[in-house]
Amino acid sequence: MAHSGSEDVQGQEEETFLYFAYGSNLMSKRIHLQNPSAAFCSVARLQDFKLDFGNSQGKASETWHGGIATIYESPGDEVWGVVWKMNKSNLSSLDKSFAWVQKRTVCHRSIKRS
Repeated sequence: MAHSGSEDVQGQEEETFLYFAYGSNLMSKRIHLQNPSAAFCSVARLQDFKLDFGNSQGKASETWHGGIATIYESPGDEVWGVVWKMNKSNLSSLDKSFAWVQKRTVCHRSIKRS
């Protein structure tokens, strides 16, 4: 039975997610170390969040001994970053990268392109 190409696209969409990156995950080489499926989507702005350095425990990175880039809700502020389209198989590697984060923030936002 023949099928349309749109079914393939829909299947691919179900296997991917959009990831808003900031800090070191802005760099292509860095994101691809543990997430080879990452494909650049767009530059993005996350409204009502603020960039800070540190984590909820106030600890520095064990790797580079400096502050860890993090974001938190802050009405009126904004964080600029990029959106990567990634395969869901990369979720576990992202979780390992952010093991110090107490919860995953899921923002249901639309991407507006100009």
